[in-house]
Amino acid sequence: MYCYELHLHTKETSHCGHVPAAEQVRVYHELGYTGLCVTDHLHDGYYDPSLDAAGWRDAMEQHLSGYRAAKAAGEALGMDILLGAELRFPENDSDYLIYGIDENWLFDNPHMCHLNHKEFYERYKDEVLIIHAHPFRNCDEVFWDSVHGLEIANANPRHDSRNELALALYKAHPYLYPTAGSDAHRDGDQGRSALLCEHRIRNSFELKQVITSRQYTLRCPTYENIILESEAVTHV
Repeated sequence: MYCYELHLHTKETSHCGHVPAAEQVRVYHELGYTGLCVTDHLHDGYYDPSLDAAGWRDAMEQHLSGYRAAKAAGEALGMDILLGAELRFPENDSDYLIYGIDENWLFDNPHMCHLNHKEFYERYKDEVLIIHAHPFRNCDEVFWDSVHGLEIANANPRHDSRNELALALYKAHPYLYPTAGSDAHRDGDQGRSALLCEHRIRNSFELKQVITSRQYTLRCPTYENIILESEAVTHV
């Protein structure tokens, strides 16, 4: 089985990231992971919302610095480094993991994080995979009808993500795709969760395909009970 991290931040891009991208990659390589998806934050505070098209491109060049550093380090170690993003819209503090993108998608969709959740879903639902990250960490209202899936197990040790509520929501809507993530920001966060599958995932589009085909299992030792309960859910 091949092993992938789905939720990770780099010091180069995420203000809350404490570990340089190359170091994140090195740690995951030592832990035996096949690859990881860099999901650095993208929302107000990470760029000037008044930027024109040229300014947006410059902002995305900076945003991609963590991913590109991780990719260079990963290629040297034979690891698969995938591009994702963690978006937040102005309406509240909910976060959304986006898979099935590449650098061109970021360049070609300026200010996409200035939509609201419903506008983003309606515009991009057929292009990208939208997973609600730690849905009950900061909010009690989850817009489950505007996402493709839920992070049912977030293993960050410094937050109460109320994963049991995410599991209950998944049980109520089993057509959604469940994921799990380490949400790695600091040393010691790495390797707390993984997606396992039977073939390698070379890019974010292939990750989207693996998840939407449900050709994967999840591992999260801290929340093993939640993973086991999710596996018992009958998919519709």
